[in-house]
Amino acid sequence: MDEIEVTINNKTRTQFFGDLFQKYPDLETNLINDFKKYKSDGVLPSYFGRDVAYVKPYSAEKACLMHIHLKIPPDKFPDNRVQYYRTHKEGNPEKDICLVYVQGLIEDHRYSIIAILHPDAHLKARDYKVMDELAQIAQKFRDEN
Repeated sequence: MDEIEVTINNKTRTQFFGDLFQKYPDLETNLINDFKKYKSDGVLPSYFGRDVAYVKPYSAEKACLMHIHLKIPPDKFPDNRVQYYRTHKEGNPEKDICLVYVQGLIEDHRYSIIAILHPDAHLKARDYKVMDELAQIAQKFRDEN
């Protein structure tokens, strides 16, 4: 089995990561390392939540675009909460954050982290222009991997 490879997508780095990576200097390295452990060994970091596919718009579903509910450390989900129930409460858009990613089609050990949607990730996910853009990037990654 090939070792898990995780990259931050260069096309979306500035738009979707820049402010968070500046504010939290260790976030990028920790995110990549923890994502690798999560996908290779099933080790769930305390700041990773529910992990599900997007089903809207259709372009996101077709591109197999996924998202993980996310807390920004030092925030974390309760240790005793199972992953499915690690979600964000409505009414607090600043804490509504998710990590958007895609897995390679043939090279299924390769992952591209495409975005961190924040604040108000659910509102952004309903913006079909944003989601179509992310879906195109995801589809290109899948086609090449």
